[in-house]
Amino acid sequence: MEVYDPIATQYKEFRENLIYDIYYYVETYTYLSQLGDLSGKSILDLGCGDGIHSRNFKKKGASRVVGVDISTQMLELARAEEAKEPLGIEYILSDMCELGKIDAFDVVAAAFSINHAQTKEHLRQMCQTIYDNLKPGGQFVALNNNLGLSPESYECLEKYGYYRNKDLGDFEEGMPIPSLAFEVNGEQVVIDDCYLSQETYEWAFQEVGFKRVNWYKPMVSPEGIEKWGQEYWQDFLDHPPMRLIECQK
Repeated sequence: MEVYDPIATQYKEFRENLIYDIYYYVETYTYLSQLGDLSGKSILDLGCGDGIHSRNFKKKGASRVVGVDISTQMLELARAEEAKEPLGIEYILSDMCELGKIDAFDVVAAAFSINHAQTKEHLRQMCQTIYDNLKPGGQFVALNNNLGLSPESYECLEKYGYYRNKDLGDFEEGMPIPSLAFEVNGEQVVIDDCYLSQETYEWAFQEVGFKRVNWYKPMVSPEGIEKWGQEYWQDFLDHPPMRLIECQK
């Protein structure tokens, strides 16, 4: 989203500092566990942001990683990291829906990007790009915010850095859902996702040709359990604010 352009640096700092434990012990662990052995694989990272996952994929043995994002400022941060520690990652500035087919990859990955789809058709267009850029038998793996949580679960997630408005009422398809809030220069910035039902997601995946769609809850790494204890993470596991989606072409 281009909304990240004016806040790219602050957003990067927020993720690295305030929600570091979630990123490292949950997000990265869940993502990489589902992807499995990346040795020699080619990966397209859609909505790559500052390239944090793109770099993880390369360090885990991927032979080629291409990151794509719509935000100029986010890609500047990604390229700055590449300049500091060259890993051979390619970065492309593009809207996901306008990317077209650039190659056939073993894996297409997307962390917290397809949950920005505003309509059923918008989501289908994203899924078409994903499908077109996969080899036959290739794997799509996405981390997505779980926007269907009940309002009763919101309060217990605040300790992990999640923000949700408890007075949204009934969810409707395409409804903006504030999912993240942080301060920039003393002013609160709220990032919206759009609510689309699991049925809509499954329709979009199947519409473009995916053979299989699986949904998984996030996992906490053994290191995260050791650091904070099982009790600390229990609310997160009982009311998971994110889910992992896996599809096969």
